[in-house]
Amino acid sequence: MPRIAIVDDSRLIRAYVAGALRSQGYEVVEVEPTSLFEVLKVLRETPVDLLVADFLMPDCPGESLVRACREDTVLRDLPILIVSAHRDDHSLMRLKQLGISGFLLKPVDASALAAKVAEALVG
Repeated sequence: MPRIAIVDDSRLIRAYVAGALRSQGYEVVEVEPTSLFEVLKVLRETPVDLLVADFLMPDCPGESLVRACREDTVLRDLPILIVSAHRDDHSLMRLKQLGISGFLLKPVDASALAAKVAEALVG
C-alpha cells in the first residue's frame, strides 16, 4: 500500500487526515513542520508516494515546500496535495504552475480526501 506523508502545523488536522487515510489502508508518516529544512530531510530519508501538506504554516509555508520539492532531485516528481482553510485563486494558480496534484479546502471531508489521494496516486 502507498505511503503518504502529512505535513500540517495543526496536530489535530494531522491526526484526522492520518486516521482517514489509515482507515483506507494507507501507510502514513506524520511530519511536524518545524522548518522547511527538517521537512525536506524527513521526506528524503523516508520515501513516500504522496505528500499532503497544509498551505499556511508559519515555519514551513506550503508554497515554499512545493517549490523546494520541485527543485530537489529526489523529490521533484513527488505528487503533492495541498489543503488549506482559505482559497486564494492567485496562490492556487501559482501552485498549479508548480505542478501540485490537487487542492482541498479545510475542513477536510474524508471521502473527498480519499478521492483526491487516489487521483493523485494514479497521476
